[in-house]
Amino acid sequence: MTARDRLIEMQQLSGMEEGLRNTRNDSTVVNDNGLADFLESVDSIRHILMTLNMDRESIQNEQEASLAAGCADPHKCRTVNDHSDQFIRQARVVRGRLREATDDLKNYPESGFGTGRARHEQVRTLITSFETIMTKFSEDQTSYKKRASRKVAEYFRKQNIEVTDRQIDHALENGSLFSLTRNINMGVSEKKALFDDVKNRATDIMLIEKHIQDISELFEDLHAMVQQQGETIDRIETSVCNATEYAGRAERDVRAAVQYRQKSYKWKIIICIVLILLVLILLMAAKTFLWPF
Repeated sequence: MTARDRLIEMQQLSGMEEGLRNTRNDSTVVNDNGLADFLESVDSIRHILMTLNMDRESIQNEQEASLAAGCADPHKCRTVNDHSDQFIRQARVVRGRLREATDDLKNYPESGFGTGRARHEQVRTLITSFETIMTKFSEDQTSYKKRASRKVAEYFRKQNIEVTDRQIDHALENGSLFSLTRNINMGVSEKKALFDDVKNRATDIMLIEKHIQDISELFEDLHAMVQQQGETIDRIETSVCNATEYAGRAERDVRAAVQYRQKSYKWKIIICIVLILLVLILLMAAKTFLWPF
């Protein structure tokens, strides 16, 4: 669906069907440049999100290929990390676009009907999609880090050096992982190959840590946008409740006014009847007084 098609659909949802049926339909759509630009921006962000999700799946496949290698392939590790860096950069672009879209919603209050509500719904859908993609990417990175750490542990166990996952994590954090290879009794070339494998895996894991930190920062901004959307919804809900209360009060006032009018009309009739009776009584009394016989 193109931006033009979505514009027409949103205008129909806004109660503008009659305007769309007249002969100046095209000019009405063209003149609403603000809404058309918004929908084009939504389509652009949605396309980036689709690309981002495909990149995530591609990175996951590259990680599987890297872990399946018998030893740490520097080229494969570099490919995974470069692709992950590209993913993070693109995610920051999406984060910026969504931030702008969220801030711009302040100029279009959400209501029960109209394009304002449609704008809010579109942005909420984009934020939800972005959050889903980033959550999956974070899970992929965490899983990759754990499996890469186990690979490092396997290298040492092949040389009958037992190390725990905690020792591996501690060595990675302190940069002392390579010291574990000092007491390995093997040839120079073999020891160098093992050292290179451990080095490549360690570098890979440290880069994964960086990516996870970047994801955490993105999630902080994402949660802020979601919270802002929630506050907007709360304000809208309060406004709707107040409007409902005011409408109910107005309805009660109208009913009371109608009842008062009906009662007033009845009292007017009663007063008229009483006055007529009084006039008749006075006439009869006057007649009796003037002509007693």
